[in-house]
Amino acid sequence: MRAGFQEVLARRGLRPLQYMILLILDAGSGVSQQQLCEATGIDSGNMVELLDGLEDLAYATRARDPRDRRRHLVTITGRGQSALARLRPAIEQYTNSFLSPLTEAERQQLTRSLGKLYVTTEGQPGAPRFSPHSALVPPAAGPVPPAGPAREVL
Repeated sequence: MRAGFQEVLARRGLRPLQYMILLILDAGSGVSQQQLCEATGIDSGNMVELLDGLEDLAYATRARDPRDRRRHLVTITGRGQSALARLRPAIEQYTNSFLSPLTEAERQQLTRSLGKLYVTTEGQPGAPRFSPHSALVPPAAGPVPPAGPAREVL
């Protein structure tokens, strides 16, 4: 599933972690780079590179925090919001295709089982710190938490 998800994003010039960052920014723009690092488990060096890519695509902007000039606030742009609006149906279509061998009852059971695993590992070392809401599963089936820590080798 991961390779197919990456392919859907790559066709649009994004990497999975950049997609996750856009989801976070869409939920509450004006987030500091440090908050993004903490929410995703991405180290600051990799975060800079990921944000550079989002800025190159004009999906996000960084600006100094007027209250603390040492901090940078990251904001999703209108273009970034439009990209998310186009990506969500593409990801939903891919997910539906991937899950097509399962009945609706089996999909719901999978969602419940993955949710249970996520809740029992939350807060443990190496556990993901951010669950992109409905990023991988259509709303009717509910959100599926990520399968592992949000780490990516650049």
